[in-house]
Amino acid sequence: MEERQTGGLPPKITKDNYTKARGKHPAFSNVQTALLLLVSSFLVAFAAKTLIAPNDFTIGGCAGIAILVNVASKGTIPQSVITFGLNFPLVVLSYFFVKKKFAVLTTLNILLQMLWLLLLETLFPTFTIEFAESGEKIFAALGAGICIGASLALAFKAGGSTGGADIIAVIIQRKLAANSIAWMLFSVNVVIVGSSLFVFYDPAQAIAYNLLPIMMSAFELYVESKINESITNGFQSAIEFRIITDKPEEMSRALMRELSRGVTMLPATGMYTGLEHPMLLCVVSRRQVATLRKVVKTVDPDSFAVMTGVAQVLGLGFYTSEI
Repeated sequence: MEERQTGGLPPKITKDNYTKARGKHPAFSNVQTALLLLVSSFLVAFAAKTLIAPNDFTIGGCAGIAILVNVASKGTIPQSVITFGLNFPLVVLSYFFVKKKFAVLTTLNILLQMLWLLLLETLFPTFTIEFAESGEKIFAALGAGICIGASLALAFKAGGSTGGADIIAVIIQRKLAANSIAWMLFSVNVVIVGSSLFVFYDPAQAIAYNLLPIMMSAFELYVESKINESITNGFQSAIEFRIITDKPEEMSRALMRELSRGVTMLPATGMYTGLEHPMLLCVVSRRQVATLRKVVKTVDPDSFAVMTGVAQVLGLGFYTSEI
């Protein structure tokens, strides 16, 4: 039995091994977190200052409210001040209801957003990416969606958030079902985006032109969600293989030896023949796909394998949840 478990195989990964591996380079981890926060906060500030407000539309969450108040006050109330005022009580709540680390990293992200906004407002007050034609303004919404979506993904990767609605989502997630969170955030964003109709309303323009800010906001939110989802899944994605083979012992040992991944054997019955065959389940990273294919072809050319993309995988040897 001992020979079957250890002979020729890499040592089993345990929680202690994983913890030690993660703790080898704390300086590198801190630098990585700092860079993620710097880039995430800059993307939010850059999009708000140069893409969103100059092109007369807004986004959801606290950033969207800050843009609307800034425009309604004709710039007398800076976005940086509004952003801090709206996010401060939410950060305090997250400190008590989520995690201290989450609250600290979110606070740092918000403070950096304020700093970037202040720098942009002070050093480059007239710098904007403005589109004169209505048809061209869709590019502003596209650019803002890419920036905000990437910012959200980087903030979550660091273990925090960009503030605002993100904090509300994480807090409510511990109390309510996922559908409740989605609908609540959707309702809040609808109210914010709908308010832009009154802020950007121009009586001299046609109705279709006055509806443009809402359409641009909707497009920005859609692009933002897709970019966030794509980047986040890219961080924690993997490939699942299901292999039906009559050489389960040889195949599983080869997979564990070559890939250092666990293998699970399940019974599978062919409904045409009524015969039972072993099915091996193995989850690997994307860079290991070529090696796994080579192993399967070498060990049992007559095997049947199915490859499926996995959006997210958590556990030893892969990724752990930070929030």
